[in-house]
Amino acid sequence: MLNEQTFEFSQARLKLKDALRFTMRQTSGNVEYLLEDEATGRFFRVGLPQYTFLTMLDGDRTISTALMKTATLLRQNAIDENEAASLCKWAIESGLVETEVGNSAERRQEQHDQIQKQNLTSYLNPMMLRLPLFNPDSIVTDIARFTKFIFNPLGLMVWLVVVVYGFLQLGMHWQEFFIDRIESFGASDLLWIAAAWLVLKLIHELAHSLVCKTFGGRVKNCGFLLLLMIPMPYVDVTSAWRFDNKWKRILTSAAGMMAEVFIAAIACLIWISAEPGPIRYHCGNLIISATLHTLLFNINPLMRFDGYYMLSDFLELPNLSTHGRQWLKGQFKWLYFGSKPTALKETGYRGLAVRAYGILAMLWFFVIAVGMSLAASSLIEGFGLLIAVIGCVLWVGLPLFKLCKFTLVGTDTENPNRLWFAGAMTLTSLLIGGFLGFCPSPSVVSAPVVIEFEEWSIIRSNAQGFAQQIHVADGDTVNEGDLLVTLENRDLQLELASLKIDIEISKLKIDSLFNDGEISQVQLEKETLTSMLERRSEIVERIDDLQIFATRSGTVLARDLGTLQGQYMEPGTEILSIGNPGDMHAIGLAEQTDVDWILENPDADVELQLWGRYESDLIPGKISKVNPRARDDLPNEAFAATSGGPLAVVPRNQVESENEEADGELMLTNPRVKLEVALQPEDRKHLLAGQSGILMIRNRNENMGRYLISGFKRFVNENNFRTHGL
Repeated sequence: MLNEQTFEFSQARLKLKDALRFTMRQTSGNVEYLLEDEATGRFFRVGLPQYTFLTMLDGDRTISTALMKTATLLRQNAIDENEAASLCKWAIESGLVETEVGNSAERRQEQHDQIQKQNLTSYLNPMMLRLPLFNPDSIVTDIARFTKFIFNPLGLMVWLVVVVYGFLQLGMHWQEFFIDRIESFGASDLLWIAAAWLVLKLIHELAHSLVCKTFGGRVKNCGFLLLLMIPMPYVDVTSAWRFDNKWKRILTSAAGMMAEVFIAAIACLIWISAEPGPIRYHCGNLIISATLHTLLFNINPLMRFDGYYMLSDFLELPNLSTHGRQWLKGQFKWLYFGSKPTALKETGYRGLAVRAYGILAMLWFFVIAVGMSLAASSLIEGFGLLIAVIGCVLWVGLPLFKLCKFTLVGTDTENPNRLWFAGAMTLTSLLIGGFLGFCPSPSVVSAPVVIEFEEWSIIRSNAQGFAQQIHVADGDTVNEGDLLVTLENRDLQLELASLKIDIEISKLKIDSLFNDGEISQVQLEKETLTSMLERRSEIVERIDDLQIFATRSGTVLARDLGTLQGQYMEPGTEILSIGNPGDMHAIGLAEQTDVDWILENPDADVELQLWGRYESDLIPGKISKVNPRARDDLPNEAFAATSGGPLAVVPRNQVESENEEADGELMLTNPRVKLEVALQPEDRKHLLAGQSGILMIRNRNENMGRYLISGFKRFVNENNFRTHGL
């Protein structure tokens, strides 16, 4: 095998694989060669010196001889010994060359076993499982005969006009579209969106195939990619790398997104012109499916989807992802094994692009790995936890196993510096341990908060009637007994006037009956008169209740008091509140998961950030009371999203249909725990009832290690209990 212990590197004989195809290209005034491994379908880009040296590797020449012949042909442009060693190492790792024993039965069996192992690993990954089906090239060829007329400058112009016009029209009706989707959204909507999404994906992949075929490429295979068990069609159009014009390659990669956006634009025009009904409903689903997925996945260059291939073509960097990973791997070996990293073949902005992409793609990989594991564990009941565990083993466990194997036994071409690795890992462990053990956590318990009067009275209507006149405004100071609101009830007034007439008639009737000596009839009429007098007293009392007076001195609190003018009120309707100026405290609604910590830290410092004030202008406070039970009612309407607050609410009668008394009452979608916060006297003077903001309780006694562990445990306990019952 090719390593330092078996032979001298310069005397090694390497043979370039037969299944390689080189294509010369002119890019930015330089000569480059596109290397295609037809056996694996991978592409590589090399310069003229690298191409010349690689073609000298025929299995008969030694590396030293190949290097001398390259120098004879290229003179000062030839590569040196160090570059040749790095190039040979890269070619071996990429599977582009064979060693002296590479054709042996043992070597072929080893390569076959390696391929089988890679295939098995991919099939065991339930997060992202690729299922190839068949070669669709002949089918695409037949369809492409009838669609060639589309792929020309005129077709591009039509696409541009339709897309711009369609989305401009939707933009003019955006608010209507948004409200329509929110109001009509339901559980069945998800099913229709999924169906529309699957149809769009089929059209998406067909567009890739047709453009590739139109430009002279071929479609090798097609199938489904199961992403969290969600089927996503795919086609293999890697033959587009052979196109000389990079804009053809970019158009091949962009064709799927362009097809989806075109369909979405047509759906926009139909949605605008259609009446409310099934057609408009399904067009809305098409618009969402065709745009949301494209923005989140296809156009993202950090994932190996359309956006990545468009970027690599634009930068003329085939295998951008591979080169970025190899550079990052070299930096890791340099830091942890002390080995000299392989110099990048790309220079200038291309070298910077490879480095940046390697770093960003690795960060994105961790985000996706963690996000998909959490999504599988939380969304897929029962089986999701197993999927998350398998995914973590494949994404984390296997790389760690390979690292351990490399550290212990090395590879055919490398013998790791284990002493350097031990020192580097020790230093890394000390840094991580110091960070987790000594760095204070950013533990902040937050909750929405509203300023209220500490002692206040709610003024309610005691009678039925329309608000005829409102005598006060929000923020006015009133004294006990001041008139606040006057109601009007014409039915009561008419009934009182009619009753007065009936009473006078009854009195006259009693006098007449008494004069006629009909004593029994007099007694009956007196009973009727008594009943009418009692009714008059009740009506007079109800008319008196139409005038609403202040029950205490203080400040009026009523944000929408002016809107009550002319409204009809039932007995018990809340009109306004009155509180004492300066007697302010804060009411917060905390999440149930934070209550245990709040109860364990009753003396924790509280800070209030009120909207409309500078961020640095924090108001201190102390928690004076914690309601241990969660509640779904609103202590103040300022918390509700319908009033501009942060918490989602729904009408209670939609959830509790049997509760007729809840008509018009709002309830929280997620119950919260009420907190009362005492404020300092000097701060109360500058606050107004109804001000809202956020409450923050900072915990600096916990280190980062405990903070991360407790947060992870809480997440696992909540989600696995909810999803899996564990």
